[in-house]
Amino acid sequence: MKHLHVILILSILGLFACKESDRDQDTSINSCEDFGAAQSYAYDAFKLVHQAALSSKGITAANPAMATTLFGCDTLIVDTSSSPMSITIRFNGSCTYNTDIRTGEIIATFTGKYDNLGTQVSISFNKYTFNDYPVSGSMNYKFQGTISTNPTYAVTIQDFSMENSKNRIMTFSGSQTLSVSSGETTALFNDDTYSISGTASGRAFRGNDYSAMIEENLILKGSCKWVNSGAATVSPENKQPRFLDFGSSCDNKGSAQIYSISYEVVFPE
Repeated sequence: MKHLHVILILSILGLFACKESDRDQDTSINSCEDFGAAQSYAYDAFKLVHQAALSSKGITAANPAMATTLFGCDTLIVDTSSSPMSITIRFNGSCTYNTDIRTGEIIATFTGKYDNLGTQVSISFNKYTFNDYPVSGSMNYKFQGTISTNPTYAVTIQDFSMENSKNRIMTFSGSQTLSVSSGETTALFNDDTYSISGTASGRAFRGNDYSAMIEENLILKGSCKWVNSGAATVSPENKQPRFLDFGSSCDNKGSAQIYSISYEVVFPE
C-alpha cells in the first residue's frame, strides 16, 4: 500500500510538472504577428478600390469627374459599359507612395453603382505585389447602407495570401464588417477612418493554423499602414488563446498576453 501511495504522489507531481512545462513553452506569438499583418495588408486593397470607385465617373451614382490615377505612378482603367462594371488599378513598374511599393494590378468588379444599397464588389489580384510580398486571393464586400451615419460594408475575405522571401505562404480569411467612421466627404482614402469587427482564420508563415475574434473594434486610419488600435483573441491550433492588443499608434507594434505574461508583437513589414 505504501508503494502504491508513492506511485500516486509521483504521478500527481509529474502531471503538475507537465502542465507547468507546457505553459512555460507556450510562448509563440507568430500567429498574432501574421494575423495583424494580414488585417492591415488586406484592407490596404480595400482603401485603394474605395478611393478609385468614389473617383470614377459612372461607377458612383454621384458621377464625379473621372480620375485617371491614385498616386501618379498608376493608371485607373474604368469600364462602365460591361456588366459587371470594373476598375483595374494598374501599377506602372514599381509604384512607390509613402514608402510602400506596389506592382501588378488590383481588379475590382461592381454589380451596380458603388454607392447604391446592396452593390457588391469583388477584388482580385493579377501579379500584384505589396512591399515585395506576392499577393493573391480575393475580397468581396457588399454595401449595407449608412448605419448610424457611417457607410457600412459586409466583407468576406477568401484565402488572401502573401508569400515571404523564404517562399513561405501566409493565408487569411474572414467574415467582417467595416464602417467608415470619418473622411467620407472626400474620395481620398488618407483622411478616412475605418472601424472593423468580426472573425478571421488563417495559417501563419510558419505553417500553424489559427482563428481570431475581434474583441474591440479594430481602428484603421487611411493615412496609416497598420491597424491603429483595437484588440482580438487569436487562438493558434492546440495552444492557449492569445489576447492581442494593437496599441494606440500608427506603427507595426502591439502586445500579446499569453496566460498572464505580456509579449511585444512586431508585425512583419
